[in-house]
Amino acid sequence: MNTSTNQDIDFEKLPSVDLLDYISFKDEFPKEAEASFVQFCYRFEKDLKRKSEIYCNKYGYNEVVALEIAHCTFARVWKYPTFDKDKSKAKDLDKGILIWMYRILYTQIIKYGEKNTCAEPTEEEDLSLVTNAEELLAKFDVPDDAEAKRVVVAKLKTIERALTRLSEKHRIIYFTYRAYRKEGKKVPRTITKLLRDKLSLTQKSVNTYYGDADRHVTNYLDIMNNGEA
Repeated sequence: MNTSTNQDIDFEKLPSVDLLDYISFKDEFPKEAEASFVQFCYRFEKDLKRKSEIYCNKYGYNEVVALEIAHCTFARVWKYPTFDKDKSKAKDLDKGILIWMYRILYTQIIKYGEKNTCAEPTEEEDLSLVTNAEELLAKFDVPDDAEAKRVVVAKLKTIERALTRLSEKHRIIYFTYRAYRKEGKKVPRTITKLLRDKLSLTQKSVNTYYGDADRHVTNYLDIMNNGEA
């Protein structure tokens, strides 16, 4: 990492993961970190604001709150630039960074409803719930083969269409369970607790929501497959 002078670094040309690296060294190199953060915010501001408005609209928040939530998310990134490129499933790292920030954004919105201010979630809470097919895809070990990946993406999109007929809670619980449930094992207790807390449900209700969503998706896929036969 170049640390001689701020002027020696062209932050506009740096990859986004390198910008996060500079931000992570804010104690050692504060000027470089600040310049890197300014460029990082400029690079992702438009996409993050748009996603914040979409999420906030679902919760009845206006554009002013959406903007504040976006700022809360960037503040969280400044404090904890913990994106791990090795764990990202996205081939495009900028896309992976956005997915990472979308999860932080969602956590901020949930916590905002409780405190009406920026949240300070634990690291465990940051990348927890999975709310759509795109985020679920990022959790999978997707084959490098283009055709195999196309099949996986198409199936996830079909599942997402099926879930549009159910509530948001159904969708979040279904995608989160699919993301964290390993073969032959239960969903980790930390995840089920987060679902209960964030969605204000009992564990019995969480299980019921998942069961309903799973049956609905299975029936939907059966109908689709029979229609193609």
